Amino acid sequence: MAIITISHQYGSGGETVGREVAVRLGFELITPERVSEIISERYQLDYSLKGEISHTPRERESGKLFSRLISAVLADMALLNHLVILECGGQFIFRSFPNALHVRITAPREARARHVMQAESVSMEDALHKVEKQDRSHHRFLRSTFRCSSEIPEHYDLTINTASLGISQVTELVLAAARAKKVETYGMVSNETVERLKLRNQIRLQRTLTTLSLEHNPALNQFAHPSELFFSRLMDFYGIRWEYEPRTFPLRFDEEGNILEAFSPDFYLPDSDLYVELTTMKQSLVTRKNRKVRMLRERYPEIKIQLLYQKDLEDLIFKYTARKLVNPGEVS
Repeated sequence: MAIITISHQYGSGGETVGREVAVRLGFELITPERVSEIISERYQLDYSLKGEISHTPRERESGKLFSRLISAVLADMALLNHLVILECGGQFIFRSFPNALHVRITAPREARARHVMQAESVSMEDALHKVEKQDRSHHRFLRSTFRCSSEIPEHYDLTINTASLGISQVTELVLAAARAKKVETYGMVSNETVERLKLRNQIRLQRTLTTLSLEHNPALNQFAHPSELFFSRLMDFYGIRWEYEPRTFPLRFDEEGNILEAFSPDFYLPDSDLYVELTTMKQSLVTRKNRKVRMLRERYPEIKIQLLYQKDLEDLIFKYTARKLVNPGEVS
């Protein structure tokens, strides 16, 4: 998979450059409109990537969901095709990909306004107003969805000012940068890697959807964290019986025998006689839970307990999913 992301200011000609680059390279062109359509079709959610105030999520968790929806769509596409991604936050989603080229196309406000004035047959005053409005809208979209700004130079491999360059010249510069970085030499990934990446991406998306479920459904508030609800649904899916925090284990006592510290593992799986404790991504919480699990094992050596990190959970799901793909008639 090879990826070229093109972030551009309104009126800078970046969209035209992106389309031309995609044609010249034979890559699939991904636009905000296309991603919005897929989100609507796949998840029945009406989110716009164009940054309109009425549709762009403002709340923290909604913004997180929106970013993962976009990531899910783009990751699925990138696993199967070489892409040119116009906007959509691709520079943030694929920032660590070695086979990605990130381009920023910009121009002074007045130069962009002149371009808009000619292209849309509006007055200079109206063109300036439209440029400013689109800039503010796009800034809000990136801030609310990715918690980032498009203006930071470190996000890009190449930044081009189109004030004194034509579209064909800018296109050639992008193509030259793609050749220099050798993005076209990257091949497609293996089928197993495709399935792992798709599955892990869907898991992260489902975790965010679970968070929203907890926020809007008080009946689910028995769980202290969204990851616990997610794990319970996973156990239900595979027909594994579970109990939520059924037992508390005292860990430390004072001289008078009063309990100073105790531990209630998140889940108990009676069929396996196994306790399961889930972790979060916060290092402070992971360290604390590691310590409690160690103390429990020392004080209660007969108790079986498993500490699951996020990657462990993803690997577990992939193992069961892969096994069902190989043996479709197998029953868990």
